[in-house]
Order: sequence, then C-alpha cells, then structure tokens
Amino acid sequence: MKYFIKTFGCYANEVDSDVMAGILNSLGFSELKLPKLRNETEEVKHILENADLFIVNTCSVRQKSEDKVYGVVRMLKRNEGKKALTILAGCMVGSAKGDRKRYKLSSVKEKAKGFDFYIGPNDIYSLPSILLDSGLIETLEGFDSSSAQRRQVDKNHAYINVSYGCDNFCSYCVVSYSRGKEVTRSEKEILEEIKCLVNLGVSEITLCGQNVNSWGLDRATKFKLRSGGNQKLPFVSLLKKVHKVKGVKKIDFMSSNPFDFTKDLVEVLKLPKVSNYFHIAVQSGNNAVLKAMRRRHTIEEFLSLVEEIRKVRPDAEFGTDAIVGFSGETEEQFMDTVELFKKARFSVAFISMYSEREGTYAQKNLKDNVSLEEKKWRHGYLTKVWKKYKP
Repeated sequence: MKYFIKTFGCYANEVDSDVMAGILNSLGFSELKLPKLRNETEEVKHILENADLFIVNTCSVRQKSEDKVYGVVRMLKRNEGKKALTILAGCMVGSAKGDRKRYKLSSVKEKAKGFDFYIGPNDIYSLPSILLDSGLIETLEGFDSSSAQRRQVDKNHAYINVSYGCDNFCSYCVVSYSRGKEVTRSEKEILEEIKCLVNLGVSEITLCGQNVNSWGLDRATKFKLRSGGNQKLPFVSLLKKVHKVKGVKKIDFMSSNPFDFTKDLVEVLKLPKVSNYFHIAVQSGNNAVLKAMRRRHTIEEFLSLVEEIRKVRPDAEFGTDAIVGFSGETEEQFMDTVELFKKARFSVAFISMYSEREGTYAQKNLKDNVSLEEKKWRHGYLTKVWKKYKP
C-alpha cells in the first residue's frame, strides 16, 4: 500500500505530516516516491493513479495559502478516474471543526470538493480508523497510534512540539481557531522524544509551539506576562534539561512573541548549545496598529528586548514576521515599520500583505481599507529596506 502526503504551510504542518507518515509506516504502508515530473498537474495525476492514499495537509494563514489548495482541488476534478483515497487535512479543516469554528465544515466541503474525508490537526490520530472504515486496512487490533515513530526526513535536525494550539486570538490570525486551545505537552514526554531522536542520530533540536515561551503556564499567568518581566518561566527549566541531554549539540526554539520573552529567558541564552538565532514576531512598527492587531507588546518593549538579548549574545541574529497594509494602517504608520526594520536589522524577515481571514476579529470588526496596489507597494518597499539593512 502506497501513500503520499502533500504539505502546505509552516513547521507545525510539517510535523503533523511526519506524524501521519509515521502512523502509516507503522501500519505497513510505504511512501510513494515521485519520478521527475514537469509540473504539479502531472504530480497530482501520478499520485492519484499510483497511490492508495493521498493526503493534502493544508494551511490557511493567508488567502494565497488556501488558493494553492484549491489548485489541487481543480486537479482532482480533472482526474475522476482516481485510484487513491483522498483526505483533506490541516488548518483549513481545523477552522471548521472543534470548539472554535470560523466557518462551517459544509463550507470547506463545498469549496474543496472531491475529497473522501476531512480531518483537522487535532484529528490526526483518527487516521487509522478512517483507513479501517475505508477498507484499506483489515484490523487495528493491538495498534496504538501514539506509539508510532514519526517520519524523520532530516537525519540531523528535528522539530519537537512542546505545545499545541494558541489562546492569543490576535485579531488577524486563524491559528487560535484552526489549532484550538493551547495545550502543553509533559516534560517527560518531550525529553523522551528527544532522547529517542538522538539515538537515531539527530543532534539539532528545535522546540516548537505557537507560544513556545509560555510552555507550562496556565492561561491566567500567560496573559500577565510582559516583555522583560521578572516572571520565572517553566520553559527556561525545560531548556536547561534539554541542554543536558547527551548527543544534543544545538537547540533552537520558535515561535517566540515579545510579550512572553522574560528576563530569565534572556539570561538562559548564554547556554552554549542554544542557537544564536532568535525568531520573534513583531508584526508592525506602530503601537496603534499593534493594538488593533491585539498584540500584547509595544515597539519600545520590542527594541528593548532586542538590545537585552544582544548584551547577553553579541552574536545574536534576529528574524521576524511583519504584516503590511493591515486594516486602517496609514502611510505614516507603515513608515514606523520601515524605521523599526532599520533599527532592528533583521537577518530574516517574513513580510506579508494583509488578507482578511473569514471569522477572525479583524474580518468582523475592522475595515480592510488599504488597496491591494498600496499593499504591494508597501511589501516591495519594506522588502528593499530589509535587504539593505540586514547584517
């Protein structure tokens, strides 16, 4: 039995795909290897004709991300004689299931017709039951999905989820809906996974979470955190224990927000195995825009944080995320972001044009009043500034 998983989106989706692949491998499936093909249309046709199972793991952070999936949907329609069982997975489906729905599942099924099943990020471990009901496997007796060893594509590096979901509800963002409430994994489980991967030859670890720094904190405490505060973080303790694992040579962590980057976390960056690259999402250089985005930090706090980290790690490099053309953003406010990029000197920057996401606070309550032409200009201008001033 052959499977193929087509993945869109961030590291979280990559990890989910690796987990699903691990489950399938444990069930006796093998991954379909693609020959050299001319384009995506040929790729999808080949998968449908030669795989028994085709999973499309989706992203919905931006409209462009969803449009890529709709492209695959159109290809499915052109291949009515398909062989493979098809499953739409990931954040597009997650936003329509669970306790935090942005829209109805029927809406997803209407826009993405042609799939046999629809599962969200929190439904991954239901995959074996779907295969059993579909007749692709005959029994699940004695099988435990949670014990399946996930696929490890990179032999040296691995992403490790320390938490799932998000409770921030930034006004533009879908993650709090698509991935549900923030849930922390146990320290024991995390360390056991890392030791297992080290035994397989992995030496570089990236600890991951939508709010990785707030690992182990209850909701009330999380929302009291401020950049540069004195709150002692359980995540710092976790970092120290990962640092002691024999065989681990390098530790990264992401995604960090400015508002949960406290003093003790800055201090622990002195540990020699901790990477000198820090990805901290700023999103805008203007405080009024940040407030409209429901971000819990100011630009002054962000710049102070960068300065404090550089004192501890003079070799520090920074990455960030920024949105241009957010609802109501004036040209003057945009230029504040430009000035921030000049001061902070980011080594890496993911710059996005704002696009409304159905069901979010911004889509419901704020007017998307910056023209597409202006957004494109701001995106191009900020990109040039970033390239000019990056180290």
